[in-house]
Amino acid sequence: MRNGASAPTTSQAIKSIRIVSPHQGRHARIARLSWAKDPQSDDASLYIEPYIGAGWSAMGHSAAELAPSATTSLTAQRVYPNAKFGDAQLSLHHSGQTHVYAGPHRREFRLPPVQGARLDDPAGGHVATISWATLDGLPMPDRPLVFTGPNIDLVVPADPHAARMSVVLYSGTDQDAMEGRHSFLKNNPLLRMDRLGMPTPLHFGFRCRVIPGQRQDPPGVFVAGGWGPGASQEDAVPTAAVWVGL
Repeated sequence: MRNGASAPTTSQAIKSIRIVSPHQGRHARIARLSWAKDPQSDDASLYIEPYIGAGWSAMGHSAAELAPSATTSLTAQRVYPNAKFGDAQLSLHHSGQTHVYAGPHRREFRLPPVQGARLDDPAGGHVATISWATLDGLPMPDRPLVFTGPNIDLVVPADPHAARMSVVLYSGTDQDAMEGRHSFLKNNPLLRMDRLGMPTPLHFGFRCRVIPGQRQDPPGVFVAGGWGPGASQEDAVPTAAVWVGL
């Protein structure tokens, strides 16, 4: 298993992170992390948006009782066909509330929220997972890769022999405390994102996981979260998920 991801370890605040992976001599775009541009309250919101292939649909499910470490399938509660980037979104709030959009960013396409732990845990923990079976169909970069802020690329490894790949996202407000609780973060990049409405920056760490075996799932990207930092990885908790694919 290869757990590393390639990105700058810089003290400069990051506004957005684009997750990419090597594919066909280039890099496929998988998902983007960014802050809400115009928050209407002090409850800052972090968006995780999967990139979308041609003709794909956006699908969402809210309040599924899942363990954060579970590997399973969900039935979509909402399907939005012929989606474009931004029509699939998981929104993690500072308060611990999480909701998803399956469709344009309007109320009628938002699924009911779930409530997890707040994001201002110093040592933090696993807050979301992004996974995929193949990079086929995903868009390629529309610009050269960027490794200096404020908008950067995070390169995760590709494994053509894996049944599924995932990026596990960790967040916390104290870098030393995070590395103390999660020792593997000492060898992976920690990226700092500042946001109005939060008293401290958030540090993000990434861990790549490989599920070995023969690939059976079709092209697409799956994003799940909502339990918040510190949740047991084995106990079922309310979870929100959004995914894209054919």
